[in-house]
Amino acid sequence: MPRPCLMYFYSIGTLIFLRLISCVYIPFCDESTFSELCNSISGPQSGSHEPEIKSSMSHAQAIKQFLAMAPSTSDARAKATLVDCLELYEDLIHYLDLSKNHMNPIDLKKWLNPTLANHQECQNGFKDSTLYLHLKNLLIVLQNFLKLLVYLHAENKPSSSNLSMISDPRHILLVEGGATTQADLVVAQDGSGDFSTVTEAIKASKNRRIGTDRFVIHIKSGIYVENVVIESSMSNLTLIGDGIDATTITSNRNTDDGFVTYNTATFQIWGPGFVAVGITFENTAGPGKQQALALLSASDLSAFYKCSFKGYQDTLCLLRHQQFYRECDIYGTIDFIFGDAAAVLQNCNIYVRRPIHGQENTITAQGRTDSSSVTGFVIHNSRVVAAPDSALGDGAVRTFLGRPWRDYSRVIFVKCDLDSLIDPQGWMPYRGSSAFDRVYYAEYMNTGKGADTGGRVTWPGYHILTAGEVEQFSVGSFLAGDLWIPQTGVPFDSGI
Repeated sequence: MPRPCLMYFYSIGTLIFLRLISCVYIPFCDESTFSELCNSISGPQSGSHEPEIKSSMSHAQAIKQFLAMAPSTSDARAKATLVDCLELYEDLIHYLDLSKNHMNPIDLKKWLNPTLANHQECQNGFKDSTLYLHLKNLLIVLQNFLKLLVYLHAENKPSSSNLSMISDPRHILLVEGGATTQADLVVAQDGSGDFSTVTEAIKASKNRRIGTDRFVIHIKSGIYVENVVIESSMSNLTLIGDGIDATTITSNRNTDDGFVTYNTATFQIWGPGFVAVGITFENTAGPGKQQALALLSASDLSAFYKCSFKGYQDTLCLLRHQQFYRECDIYGTIDFIFGDAAAVLQNCNIYVRRPIHGQENTITAQGRTDSSSVTGFVIHNSRVVAAPDSALGDGAVRTFLGRPWRDYSRVIFVKCDLDSLIDPQGWMPYRGSSAFDRVYYAEYMNTGKGADTGGRVTWPGYHILTAGEVEQFSVGSFLAGDLWIPQTGVPFDSGI
């Protein structure tokens, strides 16, 4: 069936550009929320979609160039947002460039997902500024391109090229108290190691490692007050501490003091294949300082074992990619497990803290932006209780399993022990309204006083799963964990 040609305008500042998109009609595109754009990109001339990837890259580069030339401002928050956006678009362009060389649909999807996450995050950062008004059309066009390219490649199984990022992995001795015999570097505050700070050891690892082989750093017991960043070029890094609360990395950055949300993180990980064992990551800003991250992970095929994440609002950011958490402790108040990764938390303890007066607690705020996205949080065989120092039972503070940070938010609680602090409704809207038919919230065989589903929300997007339905959210199915988690040395249960 013929369709009219699609034409659109976009501008950068005072410059106006015109683009004509082809008029080809592809039937399956009617299923897409961007049907006209879908027809244009998926037509017979499109081939591998490389032209559209290049076009998306051009849009991203134009946005980055505009931001780099944006007038300076005395507003510290606005300056920080600009710096953050420039980093996000640099990362976005990097992933688009990788996409050109990964025409396998599975690999292509892998690199396109983070581009969309980065774009969305930057767009949210300056939506209220005049810069957004200048860039609005270009931002929308780029977002539609990225969403469509992700839509066209919605598979979820990693190929062998995904696993090449964990090349020649070293099997780690996961022993209580650390494993020093296989460490490449040792961090110790008392001077008995190679370095006295984690940051120094991370920097040194760049020059001391060979290729992308796994590099192991042992961090001896102590309290390390610093903000650490694992850059995207630093793959296959393992940090082994001496156990929860024995090895602690801590800081107190927060948005109330002018930091952009991501940069409040005590520990940031951007490189793939990261593994952490026996470490506490902490942000001590407190409940009244708004967003204050203990850890941000954008590390693909990453694993955390017997670690602790302590904070209040936004404690643990599972930003993107495939992540696995086993026997970890997570403390917080509002949206304290958030992001848009495909993540499974297995055999973990989730400790809910007391927020400031008048606030309600939400455990998760998952940020899936499209129905075809393979992301979501699965919390399996875990325990949700009040933190030892917080009296939250009997409705003292309303506490919910989650709320939708984005319209297609997806969270599943499976075989968890839910304490009485969980509100009977289970789930709450986000800022007064939610896409009740687009979210995917589900529960399966949970136990405890907070597990009764009789009073749960009646949204179309809420589900009580059957045995047949829940298996898709196992570690083996949801993360293809059988293919890569064994190489990290972290134990796991593949099925539900």
